[in-house]
Amino acid sequence: MPRIVDHDARRDAIAEAACKAIARQGLEAVTLNQVGDEAGCTTGAITHYFADKDAVMLAALECAADRINDRMAKAIERDPTDLRGFLAESLPIHRTNREGTKVWYSFWTRAFASPALNRHQRVMHVRWFDKIAERLEVARDAGLLADTIDIPFEAETIAALVNGIGIRAVLDSRQWPAGRQLAHLDSYLARILIEPN
Repeated sequence: MPRIVDHDARRDAIAEAACKAIARQGLEAVTLNQVGDEAGCTTGAITHYFADKDAVMLAALECAADRINDRMAKAIERDPTDLRGFLAESLPIHRTNREGTKVWYSFWTRAFASPALNRHQRVMHVRWFDKIAERLEVARDAGLLADTIDIPFEAETIAALVNGIGIRAVLDSRQWPAGRQLAHLDSYLARILIEPN
């Protein structure tokens, strides 16, 4: 009897392996052989699921974003008004998010030369911006933000802050441990949040 293969799970496993390989080797240096070694499969198996290396790399980018988004969704489930908890899950404060952040930022330089990837990155930014804006609206409705707060402006500021902290943290992890990342986030949030009564 032939073995039943869950094709979606296999694609996800390859994307996850590519994510780990990119975080370790860098986007330009990683090979399909390395992805195959990480996934425990051959390059032939990879090409069965993906058209080419670029498709595998793009799947790794989506995988990295999905992992961070899952952590942020869990933070929302725990407390929908906890803006800090939500944003902390977008920072590279632990291994999973460090990997994801490295992968995401690895694609930024490539996006300069690839109109398709540039569009893809802009779409990802809009999704990220929308999530932040939604959390700000929830915080405002809960009385944790002043009614006069300009939500689109603050959402873009937060996106820029998180990106900046993330870049510093993945480039110089010893100087930017979790505590320092969170201290900068807390310093910003203290300026816009209202202490609950």
